[in-house]
Amino acid sequence: MAGHQGTSTRRDTNEFLAALPEAERADINTMAMGEVVSYDPKTQTAVVQPRLSTIVGGETVRAPELQSVPVMYPRAGGLVLHKPLKKGDEVELRFSQRSLDQSADDGSDQPGNRGRMHHISDAVASPSSYSKGKQLANLPADRMHFGSEDGKSGFQVKEDGSFDLVRNGDSLWKVIEDLASAFRDHMNNNTPNDKKAEAQAILDRVAKIKAT
Repeated sequence: MAGHQGTSTRRDTNEFLAALPEAERADINTMAMGEVVSYDPKTQTAVVQPRLSTIVGGETVRAPELQSVPVMYPRAGGLVLHKPLKKGDEVELRFSQRSLDQSADDGSDQPGNRGRMHHISDAVASPSSYSKGKQLANLPADRMHFGSEDGKSGFQVKEDGSFDLVRNGDSLWKVIEDLASAFRDHMNNNTPNDKKAEAQAILDRVAKIKAT
């Protein structure tokens, strides 16, 4: 039986030898989920609580909070996609093959022949959500969505290149269409017609879509 039961249960030599690699692998960290405790947008680092626990002396002990964890964002060619993290947001933690201390400070190579290996202290975080309680049920199925989690507000692009900007169901293009219609009707109507109230209503819709 594989496991880390202890010497009292290791009566068989072959079983004992087979358990040695297993015990070594138990100290190798690869990937784990974590929860944001706090985030610093100036340094793009976070305090993260790993969702890892173990049993010590019959009690469940959680892994310690990780400090100054670099948060990985898509970044290249002078452009970046930055997403502000909030307390409780889920992240994917990946643990480096070697110590990140020197590499994180000045961008130099990681020391390949010394120091920590796959250690919990050498984590980087990527914003992500895996748990079923945070699945996104209302995202549009026919377009890319960059916006709110409820799918009602944001920038959306379809495969054919057409795009839209929406806010709580209202569309920027619909606002422009209504504005053009109001202008057309005002110009073509031979009878006096006060469009101030209608124009103000359209401006109010634009203000709701516009980020302030």
